Amino acid sequence: MTKPGFIQHPWTHQRGDSMSAACIIERIENEAMHGCGLYYEIYHYRVVCRLLQLLQTLNVTDRITLTEEANRRGFTLDETSVKESRQCYSDIIREVRESHY
Repeated sequence: MTKPGFIQHPWTHQRGDSMSAACIIERIENEAMHGCGLYYEIYHYRVVCRLLQLLQTLNVTDRITLTEEANRRGFTLDETSVKESRQCYSDIIREVRESHY
């Protein structure tokens, strides 16, 4: 059992380790910033993809905790929002490629 706002540590297999969901998302956000060229659409899509990957590894309670924290931080993980994010990402990548030619 973890404390409210905490989930099982996703990057360790030590039993009983937990980590704040906010801290995990902050780490993912920091990683997503590198190489995005200050394009919010790229950054947002990277965060969403990483959160979705992480959700697949968590138990139901931890999924809820992480999803709620993601929502508080502006990352909605429902199917419609993910599709929108993917479309915005594709559009900006296309624009960047076109601007280089």
